[in-house]
Amino acid sequence: MKRAANTRRKNGVFNFVEWLTARSVRLSLFVLSMMSVLFAVQAPALGGDFPSSAAAPTTTKSAVDNTPKTNGKAEDTSASSSPGEAINVKTYGAVGDGATDDSAAFSAALKALGDAGGGVCVVPKGTYNISATGITAPYKAAVSSGVHLVGENRDACVLRVSAMPRNHLLQCDGDNWSVENLTFDMQDYTPSVGLAAIACKGNNWRLSNCAVLRSGRWGIAAFGGSNWLIEKNYIIRTVPGATPPRGGILVTAQQGIWSKHGRVIGNVCNGVGITFSGDHGLVARNRVTRSGSGSGIFVQGAPSTHAVTVTGNICSDGSSGYDAAQGGRWWSVNGFEIWAPDSLIYNNVAHDNDGGGFAVGGQNSIVVGNKSYNNGRGRAGYAGFVARVNPARGASASHSIFVGNIAYDTRYPSHNATQDFGYVEQAGGITDVKNVGNDYARNRVRPIKSQSRNVDTTQGQISPEMKTKLKALADDADLPDNAQRAVRACLAR
Repeated sequence: MKRAANTRRKNGVFNFVEWLTARSVRLSLFVLSMMSVLFAVQAPALGGDFPSSAAAPTTTKSAVDNTPKTNGKAEDTSASSSPGEAINVKTYGAVGDGATDDSAAFSAALKALGDAGGGVCVVPKGTYNISATGITAPYKAAVSSGVHLVGENRDACVLRVSAMPRNHLLQCDGDNWSVENLTFDMQDYTPSVGLAAIACKGNNWRLSNCAVLRSGRWGIAAFGGSNWLIEKNYIIRTVPGATPPRGGILVTAQQGIWSKHGRVIGNVCNGVGITFSGDHGLVARNRVTRSGSGSGIFVQGAPSTHAVTVTGNICSDGSSGYDAAQGGRWWSVNGFEIWAPDSLIYNNVAHDNDGGGFAVGGQNSIVVGNKSYNNGRGRAGYAGFVARVNPARGASASHSIFVGNIAYDTRYPSHNATQDFGYVEQAGGITDVKNVGNDYARNRVRPIKSQSRNVDTTQGQISPEMKTKLKALADDADLPDNAQRAVRACLAR
């Protein structure tokens, strides 16, 4: 300990103990109270113009609790490292008056903690202007291994970009780091390259209870890594339209390496959606409204992604927008589009989207207890559930099972809804799709439009892995009664 302290003095790095003894008791108590933010069980009270992360739907309280039943791995929502030294960003020159450029102060404070091996950087209330180049130079991490950037109160601690971004506003790269209780104001800038307010890399990190206001291209982008958590954040895009494509949360690869056991839980996205890739991921209890590109929640397919659990999410009011997969044409937005094989999709809701409700294109997927209504706004031919195929990528919903789902159209003129079918099976290569105990009867045209004979099938074998997952869902107290009954009937056959 003595050697570490001397090293910090030699390098000119702030020493927490010396600082406490040199300052007043009042200031010391303030910093200690800031440290406690990291361990707070309850999020701070929120106000202002954007909702609390508590506004995220709690459709399935046990959605995460059931994860061990389906993939054998319990959820751990805490960062694995303990905080060390604690500093205040204002000690390094940050002003937070909404006018001063505070970029260098944040960079210096976070570098000091990184050089010291980790610790807590406390951000008091204020509006901190950040330059177009962000807090650090391009491709250089501001938050590094063992560093925790913590705001005093989310809606009162604002980092605001001051010009068209030329870099991520905040870059995080390393292991066991966290960012919490901060607001990032992107000022509606849409940069010419794929930049995010917060860029995340590494393993065992957590991004929690932050807000991205007036999001530009991407609110939060995660690149590769394992066992990380994006939870209870709020992202809003206020400029209408979706050209070029953009979104709220992007999970993608880092130099060709995809994420493993990444978790996106309890986030609220308004005007932008979620795009996820990686193995054995969890997308749970998120609320997506007004997505203007692709789908509310889009999960990629093999080889990047498989065995994803999608549960307890609500996607609504998706508006037609730009879709890169359609050559840049404007395209209707689905609630969910999931191409990963071996996926578990249960207890989600899709409603009032311009496109369909659920598009499933991953083999051996389980689709249980979901609800889809009033989709296909203003357009004909859309369905609550679609079994998809993509021959070019060798992907299809073959060998999947749909159990206890509900699709309907209210036919209210005010909704302008045209969800014509409950279920559609796309032509061109889908085999052995089982439908058991679904309610597709209350749609505008008819329950089913299918190119095969697999609809309402109750015969045929299911794999041992699929049976294990269904047994777990049969005991899920949060699954609707009709879905539980359908699952049990399926298992009995």
